[in-house]
Amino acid sequence: MGLLRFHRHPVWRCALPILLLSGISVPPAQAQLPPPPPGAYDAAPYLGEIRDSYVYADIWERPGLSPRDRSLITVAVTQALNAPAELQLHMGRGLDNGLTPAQIGEIIAQVQWFRQLPPEVDGLRIAAELFAARGLSSDSVGAASVPVAPPSALPPFPASPVLGLRDRSLITIALASTLYASTTLRAELPRALDNGVTQSELAEVITHIAFYGGFPSAVNASRITAEVLAARSLPLGDSRFAGAPYLESLIDGLVFGETWTRTPLTPRERSVATIAVTLAGYQSEQLRTHLHRGLDNGLSVQEIAELIAHATLYAGFPRGINASRLYAEVLRERGLEMPEGEH
Repeated sequence: MGLLRFHRHPVWRCALPILLLSGISVPPAQAQLPPPPPGAYDAAPYLGEIRDSYVYADIWERPGLSPRDRSLITVAVTQALNAPAELQLHMGRGLDNGLTPAQIGEIIAQVQWFRQLPPEVDGLRIAAELFAARGLSSDSVGAASVPVAPPSALPPFPASPVLGLRDRSLITIALASTLYASTTLRAELPRALDNGVTQSELAEVITHIAFYGGFPSAVNASRITAEVLAARSLPLGDSRFAGAPYLESLIDGLVFGETWTRTPLTPRERSVATIAVTLAGYQSEQLRTHLHRGLDNGLSVQEIAELIAHATLYAGFPRGINASRLYAEVLRERGLEMPEGEH
């Protein structure tokens, strides 16, 4: 079966099973579908299918956040990830979706509070070039906001009124989710609710960043969000991902139902890649899950030990030590012996 294709309109939702069974592909929505950079998906065409069918035809078309809000969080996330080609694309889309040059400049200023300087410098350069190409003023680009005195233990938001508190909370939740910054996320989620971000909007932010910051980060953010919402006695559904319920459909469908079953890689090989990536990202809960999955998919105890050692040389010893600790816990849970070291 080809890649599942979604559209936000209820008619498409109801007709989807019939269309899939008949072999007819649902065309992606066009309003939010920009042309890809030339040659961007030549070497990974399946990624282009995901982009068109899931990112733009589904996620960008969901009604839970406006296109303007989705651009705001995407500019922030792509800047924090220092992804210049995507950042340039999404700054342009942001202008088309209602962000002003001053607001884009203020997003850049806020991201520097959560990331190191180089992404901010790249953001300033890309914004200035984009504004010049469109004949827009770039006076506000690089004008750092002046922090105000913190009213509590939380760090202050910048004082500039160009972005309101709700906008700044959307940016902060998107960044903390993408960067797997669990402590920051726990602190900022209550502030976001206080600043007018709704429970359903939080779910949409987390779902949106799954395609820009990765599904492990989104799953972690969903778990923490559910804890915060429960602490406030807000209603939660019975989804495995109660903080962002639509993740369940995406993970069951796109991730495990579609991508993990593609034939160019075996499940064992996909486990190798996924363990390495979650190790490198210090994504502990997802790493634990995929260590179990790797064993189920045919990796031996010794092979995973070697995988951890190899990945550590590229990801760094703190991440490798964390992976070794988690792996020991997984082996104990399964009653398996520890791998042998060479003497």
